[in-house]
Amino acid sequence: MTIGEFNSKFHSDLNELYSQQEVTTLFKITLEEFLSIDITKFYLKPDYILTKIELEKISNFTNELKKGKPFQHVIGETNFYNYKFYINNSALIPRVETEGLVDWVLSENNKSKKTIIDLCSGSGCIATTVKIKRKKWDVHALENSKKAIELAKRNSFRHNLKINYICADIFLWENIDEIDIIISNPPYIAESEKKLMKPNVLNFEPKKAIFVPDENPLIFYKRIFDISKLKLKAGGLIYFEINPKFKNILISLSKKYQFSSYELKKDIFKRNRYIKFQK
Repeated sequence: MTIGEFNSKFHSDLNELYSQQEVTTLFKITLEEFLSIDITKFYLKPDYILTKIELEKISNFTNELKKGKPFQHVIGETNFYNYKFYINNSALIPRVETEGLVDWVLSENNKSKKTIIDLCSGSGCIATTVKIKRKKWDVHALENSKKAIELAKRNSFRHNLKINYICADIFLWENIDEIDIIISNPPYIAESEKKLMKPNVLNFEPKKAIFVPDENPLIFYKRIFDISKLKLKAGGLIYFEINPKFKNILISLSKKYQFSSYELKKDIFKRNRYIKFQK
């Protein structure tokens, strides 16, 4: 089979699960990850005949994708903020939107020493990236899942970093000194929105890291405000990733905790995805 013929078959196999653009992106990833071929070379040599080993590799990958399995899980890693992170089904796959949250934190805070905590840390992509960029900062990360903590530790070890990982239930945990910055990308999708989610999210990613009750969608944000009331220094900052549909009730909730100011920021898709509060 030529690589051009495989391209046609690849698109035919996946066009019911993914958009045309997504399939094209996945084909590029297939070439790079399994054949070490640049997409430009494909266009120059579409008649290149795949070896038996090459065809087996990319066919196995295609079969996993046909099941709806995220390509990051098949490969076992993903890129976040231009760094490699291990991935498995114990934590959410880091999203490009969350890169914007990290970028906001880094752009507004210099390298002078600070104590920060990443709450609901998951794979540790936020804590690890911040520590890569701010070596002097004392970085803590809290996560309830033991398996996710193991994954996060692998990621920080991969980048030779020392991060204080805490395996604890955020609704019970209180043991920390004063902190300068809280960062969090907590669960924020309402249960009723499940019907809008793609199968590759619902079937392969931890639902506890995604969904919140319709009757209490800000349950994690309220708990983080409670923590900040006791542990966040005067003038300290909270950076949240949010569900845009809940921004107004989140701002109303913040006023009950007497935060002096807030600022909204849009993600790359022009949605209100991040909010910052100052104590």
